[in-house]
Amino acid sequence: MESNESSKPNKTSDHEPDEEKTSIDIIFVGLPMIYDLFKKNHIHHSFSGRSLKDLIEDLLIQYGQQMKESLWDERSNGLDPCIQITINERYVGGAELRSIEISQGDHVTFLRLIAGG
Repeated sequence: MESNESSKPNKTSDHEPDEEKTSIDIIFVGLPMIYDLFKKNHIHHSFSGRSLKDLIEDLLIQYGQQMKESLWDERSNGLDPCIQITINERYVGGAELRSIEISQGDHVTFLRLIAGG
């Protein structure tokens, strides 16, 4: 009998060992440092986990300082309050930011609000 051990992906996160990757599309709007990082405003991304919190943590770890400077607010130690998020064109805010689940194939948009006159 053949073992499936060799076909399992290597895991680099704290999530369950047999947890599959969640593959999604991400669009970045108004985040020029991220455009420099990816040379475009959208990426296809796979990560371990199922929540928006898992996704944000994964992006910060995988893409380092440029991603952190674009999305993270050091003073509040949380997501920059100027960043709005939609999942499948539905705005996500408040308490949902920590608890909302992301599904395979979802479209997540990170949008920096810009004020001016």
